[in-house]
Amino acid sequence: MTNLLSRRPLAGLLILIMALVTIAVGYLPVSGFVKPLWIAGFCGWAAALLLFVDTPNILRVQVGIIIVLGIGMGLYAVSLGGNMDWDAIIGGNTNLLTMIASVGFLRLVVLPVSEQQTAALPIGPKAYLQTLLGLNISSSVINISAPILLADRIHEQRPLQRFTSQSMTRVFCGVATWSPFFAAMAVVLTYLDEARLSWIVMAGIPFTVFGFVVVVIEARLRYRDQLERFVGYPMHWQSLSVPFILVVCVILVSYVFPDTATLVVIASSALLVTVVILLLRNDIKVTVQTLANYTVEGLPRIVNELTLFLAAGLIAAGMLALIQQDIVENPFSQFDSNTAAVILGMILLLAAIGIHPVISISSFTPMILTLEPDHNLLAMTYLLGWNLGTCASPLSGTHLVFQGRYGIPSWKAALWNWPYAIVMYGFAVIWLRLLEVYFVS
Repeated sequence: MTNLLSRRPLAGLLILIMALVTIAVGYLPVSGFVKPLWIAGFCGWAAALLLFVDTPNILRVQVGIIIVLGIGMGLYAVSLGGNMDWDAIIGGNTNLLTMIASVGFLRLVVLPVSEQQTAALPIGPKAYLQTLLGLNISSSVINISAPILLADRIHEQRPLQRFTSQSMTRVFCGVATWSPFFAAMAVVLTYLDEARLSWIVMAGIPFTVFGFVVVVIEARLRYRDQLERFVGYPMHWQSLSVPFILVVCVILVSYVFPDTATLVVIASSALLVTVVILLLRNDIKVTVQTLANYTVEGLPRIVNELTLFLAAGLIAAGMLALIQQDIVENPFSQFDSNTAAVILGMILLLAAIGIHPVISISSFTPMILTLEPDHNLLAMTYLLGWNLGTCASPLSGTHLVFQGRYGIPSWKAALWNWPYAIVMYGFAVIWLRLLEVYFVS
C-alpha cells in the first residue's frame, strides 16, 4: 500500500482512472451535478502535478509560460464580462490523453519475442527499406516506442550515425500525417470534431508515402556508401500483426458504436486488444500483474504529453474567451489553401524555435473556427505541421530521446532535417491546394 501511495505509482493510478472514466463516459453518457469528465480531468491535473518534477527543465518553463498566459487571458476576458469554458479547462483534453495512455499499453504485446532479439541484423539497401517500412507501420501504433526499439538494437551493433538517425526520425515523424493512433491525430480530432477520420487518413497516406520516397531517393543519391553498409532491423510478421489486429478492432467497434467519439473507440480498442493478447499468452494472474506493473511504472512516463496537452487546453480556453469578447483581432479573413499554407509555415517556424505544434494548434484553432473552415482541410494542415514541425524542432520529443539514448545533439539532428522540411513544405503547400480543388466539398 505504501508503494502505491508514493508519487509516481499514485500518478499512474490517477492516469488510469482518467482513462477508464473517459472511456465509460464515451460509451455511456452520464449527466449530473458532478460531470464525469470533470472527474477524469481532475485526475489528469492531479497526476500532472505529481509528475511535474520529472519533466525536463525546458518543458517546465514552456508549460509554466503557457499556463500563465492562459490564466491571464481568461481572467482579463472575465473582467470584461466574458466567460471561461470550464469544461475545456478541466476535462477538455481527457479524450486526447486517454488515447495516448491507452495506446501505451500496446507496448506490452508489440515488443518482439526473444528469437527476434537474437536474430542476425540484415545489412544493405534491402535492410534499409525493410527497416524504414517496419518503422512506419509499427510506430503508427506504439509511437515513440518503435524507433527506440529498432534504434536500440541497431545501436548495439553499430553506433547510430547521422544517416541512420535522420532517416529514422524523418520516417517516424511522417507517421503523424496519417496514423489514427498518433498523438497528432488525437489533437486534431479533439479540436476539430467535424473532421472525418477516414478522409484525413486517405489524404495523409499519399503525403507520407511521398516523404518516404524522398528519404529513400536522398539515401541513394547522397549516402550510397552508408546505404550499402546500413545495419537494419529484422522485421517479422509478429511485429506487424498487432497493428493490423488493432485497426480491425477499431473498425468493428466503430461500426457497433457509430456515435462514440473516435478517440474513445481507439483508446478502448487498444486496451481490449492488449488484454485479450495477454490472456492468450498468459494466465489471468500474470496478465493482471503485467497490467498493474505498467500502470504504476509505464503510465507515469507520459508526463511530458500530459503536462503539455493540459496546458494547451488552458491556453486555448483563454484565447477563445478573448476572441469571444472581440479583444483579439483575427488576422485571417477566410480559410482556404493559401491560408493553410501560411498557417503551416508559421507552425514550422514556431517549432524551429521550440514551440510544440500542439501549442500552435490550440492557439490558431479558436481564430480559424470563426471563419467556418472545412474541418478536413484544416485537420490536414495541422497534421502536416506536426509532421514537419517535430522533424525540424530541436525540442521535439523524438530528437530529445535520440540525444539522451544515442548521444546525438537535438539541435544538430533538427538542423540535419531542415533541408528535408523545407522541401517537404513546398510539396505540402501543393498537396493542400490539390486537396482543396479536388477533394474538399
